Amino acid sequence: MDKINRKRYFSNLYFFASISIFTIFFIEYIEFLVDTLLGEKKLEIFNFFILNISVFLAYFSLVFFRKKTKVPTKKVRSYLFVILALAIINFLFISENYNLIIQILIIDLGCIYIIFQICKTFDQNPSNWLGLIRFDIKKSKYFLYYFWAWPLIIFWALIVEYLNIEVLKNSSYTQDIVEALNNNYIIIFFLACIVAPLSEEIIFRGFIFKIIRQKYSTSIAIIINSFLFGIIHLSPSAIIPASILGAALSIIRIKTNSVYGSIIIHSLHNLFALLITTQAL
Repeated sequence: MDKINRKRYFSNLYFFASISIFTIFFIEYIEFLVDTLLGEKKLEIFNFFILNISVFLAYFSLVFFRKKTKVPTKKVRSYLFVILALAIINFLFISENYNLIIQILIIDLGCIYIIFQICKTFDQNPSNWLGLIRFDIKKSKYFLYYFWAWPLIIFWALIVEYLNIEVLKNSSYTQDIVEALNNNYIIIFFLACIVAPLSEEIIFRGFIFKIIRQKYSTSIAIIINSFLFGIIHLSPSAIIPASILGAALSIIRIKTNSVYGSIIIHSLHNLFALLITTQAL
């Protein structure tokens, strides 16, 4: 019975990964079509072919894993229709300066919506299942685990510098994001210190971490979850530092017994990084 339950949990995890990847590719696909139809980009056959294949494979994957979950087909179809409508509105009617922020919001809010639909099949109170429960201020002492991550991050930076591994040296990852958002620090603060901590903590420390713990020990779950968290930061130089941060946030989530604890620290961390970047710029 436990084996069946674990299989069910992981089927939902694969479904979430599939529909998240599809959402990203689908939005890129809509942007490509809109830009091509409006004449802002030339039709590049190879890129168009790759996008079509990517969207098709991601859609096939989400349909396959949806059948192994209890998420209603009607909910998935409604979700996909809303994503399509919002993407078209974004790229046709919203100023180009705000396309990126709308795109990020569509993806993040879409992921949270799907997570709640999945968690409803586990528990009638999905917020409770995800760990979105009242944070006990007395447990804020466990925030100190965040500072345990910094010696490891600094040690890693020293190793990279000593070995002169160019690809792993500090990149302009944060600076690139700031510049991509036209140096609009109100929007950047909103995304970095509110949207990102909320969505990423619900996804990683709420949803993914708890599912991985159904099969593996807490220590292994922390390692896997933290590495996945590092990978989504895409930049090679950010993967290990983000993974170390992810481990600290996972421990805080366990010790405080609430995802709100890791959300608070994640938000403060991003605020600190944003302040450093603005000073550097």
